[in-house]
Amino acid sequence: MKIFEKKKGIYISPENIIAISWTILIFLIYYLKYSFEFYFDGWETVILIFWLIYIVGLLISTFFRYQRAIGKYNGKLIFQQDQIQLNNQVYNISEIAKLDFIHAYDIRGMFVNYLIEFAPHLSNGLDNELVLILKNGEKIKCNFLQTESERLKHFKEVLTHYHKKGIIDWLQLLNLLDIQDYNKIQEFKKEITLHKPYIKNG
Repeated sequence: MKIFEKKKGIYISPENIIAISWTILIFLIYYLKYSFEFYFDGWETVILIFWLIYIVGLLISTFFRYQRAIGKYNGKLIFQQDQIQLNNQVYNISEIAKLDFIHAYDIRGMFVNYLIEFAPHLSNGLDNELVLILKNGEKIKCNFLQTESERLKHFKEVLTHYHKKGIIDWLQLLNLLDIQDYNKIQEFKKEITLHKPYIKNG
């Protein structure tokens, strides 16, 4: 999985800047026209039509556009039996007190933002956050990308191994593996109590 370092601060997309600029221009034209009797020889109507076309087109396009990745990719997140690698830093399981996924359900391409707005409606899959808590008290946070082919639920073997090692709690493991049905939960309980050879991931 790819690690993503988010850029801090407020970001306004170019298309929204254009929409805001057009809107200000429309208000300015009609303010001058009706407050100071400026005449634009019908150009205000043409500008208004183009503004409406742009706004409607922008709203429609949001259903087909992905959220912008505001920041940069910064290495890989690799889960292995005896260690977890964050970019170039490797942490042995014996050093880790807890592996906590603050948010781990954002998948690239999933539909978001159900309100009618100018923001894109397809997720970039980068709003996933992991906190690695070491036994010495240090906390390491990172955001990471999830795609349909590279989701946490596909790392069943290694995540189950981490649970047995005590660094992932039971409820979080079920959530990460998307196991919700009662019968499947009971089957999974029986499964993880059986001794099975570990298959290395990554």
